[in-house]
Amino acid sequence: MDEFAELETELMEEKNSPTPSLQHILNLLDSGKLEVDFIIESVDEKLTSGYKWGLLAVGIILTPIVIGFMLLWILFASGVLKNINSTTHTIRGKYYLSFCHSILEYEYVDGRLTEAKLTTLNGNSYVDHSWVSYGDNGGQYLVYVIHGSGNDIVRLVDVLTRRKEEFQKLYQKVKDFCEISGLENMSSLKNRGYSRKYAQWITEMS
Repeated sequence: MDEFAELETELMEEKNSPTPSLQHILNLLDSGKLEVDFIIESVDEKLTSGYKWGLLAVGIILTPIVIGFMLLWILFASGVLKNINSTTHTIRGKYYLSFCHSILEYEYVDGRLTEAKLTTLNGNSYVDHSWVSYGDNGGQYLVYVIHGSGNDIVRLVDVLTRRKEEFQKLYQKVKDFCEISGLENMSSLKNRGYSRKYAQWITEMS
């Protein structure tokens, strides 16, 4: 069974659920009737073959410095380089829905649903941070995540900058999400390394 068949099976199993099902929410999305309370991510992009090759070339050229490793890691991890010789139209979203207190994640590639997930939030849900490693040089970047019910974790914000203004803009998104969803921000950055700068910038926003 391929990944698309598995996704269809999961949607059929949820069809008779007494709570708002993933299939029902996708139907609302497709009909333009879905009420979204907070947009975590929204992407509608067409990547041509030339553009994909260009990104790959830039990543290779910049490999001697950190940004090159980071770009290549993101390109391969995100799947951007799949079908590199053809144009790809991707529509992707990650939304907070207050009516079911959940996070919807979905992706359409060339009109075909390739990913769909509904993460339920409850009284034990909260926002925290973690550090993600990339490359072979020990590099790390900061990520704010949402802890849902069970062991489900949803990425909220990836911090790929070390500039004060850009970081504070990203952190404001974390604050806004917590205010709208009612989740507590349990993140506490330690006063060492680059965490010290981030912590200082957060304090300045208070």
